[in-house]
Amino acid sequence: MKKILIIVIVGMIGLASYWVYDLLKTDRVSGDLSIKKDDAKSLDVDIDYGAGNLLIEGGAKEWVNGDIDTNVKKWYPTVEYKNKRNVGKVEIHQKMKGFSPFGKKKNDWHVQLTNEIPVDLSVEMGVSDAELDLTGMNLRHLNVDAGVGDTKINLADEWQENVDGKFDLGVGDAEIRLPQKTGVKLTVSKGVGSIKTKGFISKGKGVYVNEAYGQTDASIDLNVDVGVGGVTFLLVE
Repeated sequence: MKKILIIVIVGMIGLASYWVYDLLKTDRVSGDLSIKKDDAKSLDVDIDYGAGNLLIEGGAKEWVNGDIDTNVKKWYPTVEYKNKRNVGKVEIHQKMKGFSPFGKKKNDWHVQLTNEIPVDLSVEMGVSDAELDLTGMNLRHLNVDAGVGDTKINLADEWQENVDGKFDLGVGDAEIRLPQKTGVKLTVSKGVGSIKTKGFISKGKGVYVNEAYGQTDASIDLNVDVGVGGVTFLLVE
């Protein structure tokens, strides 16, 4: 009995030592993200994000600016850029197998995109809290595939051109901010999730529009698939 007890105690001490080592170990990798301007007339941006905290917004001085802050070297993303027939192809991809059950892992991204030329943006996320503030950008297409976590998307701007988007919302809550004075159409399908559409007019079969829809030169057309959780659509002046 004493022998078994000693083995258990030794095992617990070893486990605790591993946890403390993993917690205190610093393997931090920080780096600036930058893709310089060239003669591209538009950007096609593909972001594949694993887990952590993600912020995407406009206002970049170059085509892309930002910074990556992680304490796991193998989680640092690959960044590729190619200009094909004046279309800049941006790929920011992260390969990861998930978080260790021991210690505290960090993976924070801040990505800024240009406001100067049209942008088609595709974002795929794993386990994350994400904020996409796309106001001020020259956005044309937006594709969001959210895995697990809370998501905020801000499209409440005075758009000069049409914007269309497809959102696949997984597990978690989402808040989508939309302009009151620009026409908006929502086509929503949902599983066990819930939706809030205050200020929108129901057209049946999961279709909602705001009062400005059909009355403005530019409009926003979104297809939204709601998984497990809730999504709130907010109209902002």
